[in-house]
Amino acid sequence: MIYSFSLLTIIWFIHFFLPHSTISNIIIYIVFTPLTFWLGYYLKNKSIIYKILYPVILIIIGIYGFKNFWYFYENFKAKQSNDIPVMIFSTENDAKVQLDTVKNKVIVLDFWTTTCGVCLKSFPDYEKIYLKYKDNPDVRIYSVNIPVKRDTVGYAKKKIGKYNYKFPVLYADSDTIPKFFGFNSTPHLIIIKNGKVRFNGYPVLDEDIMTNNIKDEIEFLLNE
Repeated sequence: MIYSFSLLTIIWFIHFFLPHSTISNIIIYIVFTPLTFWLGYYLKNKSIIYKILYPVILIIIGIYGFKNFWYFYENFKAKQSNDIPVMIFSTENDAKVQLDTVKNKVIVLDFWTTTCGVCLKSFPDYEKIYLKYKDNPDVRIYSVNIPVKRDTVGYAKKKIGKYNYKFPVLYADSDTIPKFFGFNSTPHLIIIKNGKVRFNGYPVLDEDIMTNNIKDEIEFLLNE
């Protein structure tokens, strides 16, 4: 039991630093904790090889397994093929951009608000995605600001402008888009192609995540 608890402590310590870990914590306490103690008891008289493999497997599950499960759960129904509404946004220079009429291009929209700390932390990784596809004429990648209460476009521009990101930023004039797509928190990812919503879920930027990674979703739509 001491052996198992020591390993679980390491996994808990690592896992608490992962974002949005509520679902994974439930798995740890309800499923993984009793299973770990049972395995520890089962292996007490087994070969040393099993005892060495046991902590290695537990650590791998703790670092990669729960995180992958959370994103899988969050994006379980993210892949879609639904019509999109009229989508008109403003650019940094107040020019209008309409995206629902664009054909034969994969359009990636990362929605954020000025109060979303996770959004701001994810921008450097989103920048890498943008730089990877910026010269591809079939892909357009945008960051889209959604105004929150007592927010202003000027404040949003100032908030993101100080980082000098290369990806283009668009600004919505209301929260009608989130209401249409059915999300009420950010960050949120929408990918559209030929007037259809093809992905509507949580943005996956971590290379360790095996499902619904943004690059994989883009490549799938480019090659279909």
